[in-house]
Amino acid sequence: MSDIIVGNGIVQLDVQDTAKLKKVLFGGEPWLVYCVNADTENYRLPPVLEENARSLWRNLGLSVGVLKCWDPTSSGRSVAQRFKLNLKPPLSFVVANGNKPRMVGLTGISKVEDLEKKLRPAVALEIVKVDALKKVVIGHKNQAQRDTASNVLKPLHSSFRGLAMVTLDTSFWQLKLEEALMATRNKEKGGADVLCLLREERPGENTSLGGFFLESLDAGSAKVFLQKCQEQSGSVPLKATPKIKARPSKPKKVTPSPPRPRAPSPAKEAPKKAKAKGTVDQVGSRDTLESEEPLFEAVDEDEEEEEEEVEEDEVE
Repeated sequence: MSDIIVGNGIVQLDVQDTAKLKKVLFGGEPWLVYCVNADTENYRLPPVLEENARSLWRNLGLSVGVLKCWDPTSSGRSVAQRFKLNLKPPLSFVVANGNKPRMVGLTGISKVEDLEKKLRPAVALEIVKVDALKKVVIGHKNQAQRDTASNVLKPLHSSFRGLAMVTLDTSFWQLKLEEALMATRNKEKGGADVLCLLREERPGENTSLGGFFLESLDAGSAKVFLQKCQEQSGSVPLKATPKIKARPSKPKKVTPSPPRPRAPSPAKEAPKKAKAKGTVDQVGSRDTLESEEPLFEAVDEDEEEEEEEVEEDEVE
């Protein structure tokens, strides 16, 4: 049987229940998973879990489960292999908000307050700024656009924990997108662009890529948009993963300043010629050499590079 909840509130997870396991690992809801194998499955769980599983649910919205992390799943790989976790006990990990599992050491933790403090950062929801793409991307050119979009989306985030929300400053970064996806973009100018990007991997099949834009920046449209994004429905298929890169900087134009006119030097008496003693080479005086100033300055090679042309569509 799968999804058995014992009296202390801890869920016994079945490694062969693919639907439930996928929901735990990828659904976005916070879970603390304690791993066991054939040798340890009958051992008593750490007291901090046995006695406080329901407190963790009340305070953090986090469920506690026990799983045979080294047994093969329906794909043939174990959970520990899939996420490159420890290959033997002890092992426990927290997974939340669509992020990869994060290992959590329970050794030395006896108080639930200390455990909550350790887990809280992993389950916290936030909209972060990143340089790589995830799922819901808020493209903006200024802080006002970013804040307006964040104020609409952030209150809805707790209902769609499976989606990671990130911001992308498009005044610095270029986001290369295909024409079919750009056709779904909101035609209204002046606001942020909110984009859902999807990547789904199926065993034995090619990776599926897709995406679509939020049509209107209001709470009702945003809720429908996030629901579709989480369910991975209604997206425009993509041939390749979208890429971001820094916008090329414009080369500096260096204009040499005109030479400053020299003040006329006072007339000097012609020096008396010294009597030559043998053969002597005549050279310019040191005064003349030090007064000569360069007419041009060297320009750094970085300043001579030309600006690259952007040939593909991008989020402005």
